[in-house]
Amino acid sequence: MTLFDEHRSQIETLGLPATSVLRVFQHMQRNPIVTIPATAEKIGLSAPTVAESLEHMRRLGMLREITGRQRHRLFVYGAYLALLNEGTEPVR
Repeated sequence: MTLFDEHRSQIETLGLPATSVLRVFQHMQRNPIVTIPATAEKIGLSAPTVAESLEHMRRLGMLREITGRQRHRLFVYGAYLALLNEGTEPVR
């Protein structure tokens, strides 16, 4: 919850775009790996709005784009995935 609270506080400093970015952020809490079209369809925002929101989050250091392409990009909420993976390392 601390991670979510910190990131929510950062998003709230964005001003006008914060509302859309918060919707995308809430979606990423349930789906830490997303694409623009799937996210747009799921939360009811346009693809350009989702793309801008993801870019705001990327600039804030919350997520990263992992494909390196211009189209069909995947975005990962890495800090959250790292928390989810804690304790799942193979036993030696």
